Amino acid sequence: MSPAPIEFPVEGLSDGVVLLRMIADDDVPAIVDACADPEIPRFTTIPSPYDESHAKGWITRSEAGLAAGTDVAAVIADAGSGELLGGVGLHNLDPTSGRCSAGYWVAAPSRGRGVARRALSLLCRYGFEELGVQRIELWIEPANPASLRVAEAVGFVREGLLRSFMAIGGRRRDMLMYSLLPGESR
Repeated sequence: MSPAPIEFPVEGLSDGVVLLRMIADDDVPAIVDACADPEIPRFTTIPSPYDESHAKGWITRSEAGLAAGTDVAAVIADAGSGELLGGVGLHNLDPTSGRCSAGYWVAAPSRGRGVARRALSLLCRYGFEELGVQRIELWIEPANPASLRVAEAVGFVREGLLRSFMAIGGRRRDMLMYSLLPGESR
């Protein structure tokens, strides 16, 4: 069974504080600026240095993922001002297994305000209710306490350590496996 294209709501997803919407060309300068922060590539697969071509590639991959039914990548924006706060996504959606993974990052000036928690919660709810996902996984480096707090605040459950699980910054890293099932969101 192959995935069907994903029709993300044109108006996005919002809780009144954050808005998840598709990435636009106008977002490129703000994305490049945010991803210049060394903390983002430290804990994610986002390249460093990060430039305009990377941001444009993200837009292209996002559109392709929606068309293929395999990925939903969105920017996190302030629901009032529209200011870019970060990014969030569901990746490798597999309708046969009902599984996917999630990821997120938040621009430095927006950290500590619950932005990632709100965005991840909104997108997970969308995945369960609209995409039929049955399990969402997060892989978080043990040395990233802020991301661990976000996962637990949303309701993700820690399952264990995945040794030498993925390459970040050219080096194999251990990751903690977290999962969220329908009905577990806080």
